[in-house]
Parts: sequence; structure tokens; C-alpha cells
Amino acid sequence: MPDPVSTDATRRDAVLQDYYRAFAEHDAAARRTLLERCMTEDAEIWGPQRVFRGYDGIGEKIEGFHQSRPGQRLVLASGMHEFLDTVRLRGALVDAAGQTVALGEALFEFAADGRIARVFPMWESLPPEAPAHWPRELVC
Repeated sequence: MPDPVSTDATRRDAVLQDYYRAFAEHDAAARRTLLERCMTEDAEIWGPQRVFRGYDGIGEKIEGFHQSRPGQRLVLASGMHEFLDTVRLRGALVDAAGQTVALGEALFEFAADGRIARVFPMWESLPPEAPAHWPRELVC
């Protein structure tokens, strides 16, 4: 009987690789095929001002990425922390020369079929200081 942990890790690796390939793909039909392999039909990518839903919405997000950041690619920049159906990792945007132009983290939530159901990318800087009105024993 196969080890479920290694099987899940192997499956997640393949799914995440297809996700990164989808972000690199300029051809809309080829990108859609990759999205269908790695994401559920109702998958979401949450942004700070908008949630991109489904293959069409996520395809639109990727197309916008290509238009606003020509020559750049989204790549994996760390190992992964796995928590049941959630993976936390670091991503980077690299330019055509392979130089890092931005770093961020993301949480990926996986559906029961092993594909990505939800992505929470965080490209902004760290959150602000703890609120001054909080009790001192609850903050550092």
C-alpha cells in the first residue's frame, strides 16, 4: 500500500507546478488546460481588492499579470509547510534575466480531489504594529 503522505506530497508538487506553469503561459487555451488540471472549477485567488473566481476569472488575473509585468514570471522561492489541506510557501516574481523583483508568501487550500481550491497570496510588507489599545499582556 502506498504511503499516503508521500503520495499526497507528490500530487501536490505536480498540482503546484501546473499552477506556476499556468502563470507563465501566454496562450489562453493552454493556460486554461493547465488551470483545469491544477484548480477546481470554482477555485479562487484572493487579492487585496478583488477575488478572482473560476477558470475565466483566474485566467483574467493571469492575463492582467502578463500585461502589467511583461517579461516577469511567478516562481517558487521556498520549501513548503503543509497543514492538512493547506500549504504555505514563498513565491517570487523574477524578470527575464531571472532576477528577483518581488517576494511574497501564499497559502494554498486544496480540495478533496487534490487540486487547488483557494489561494491567498500576500505580496505586501508585514502587517503594521499591534494596536496600541490592546492589553500589554496580549502583544509584544
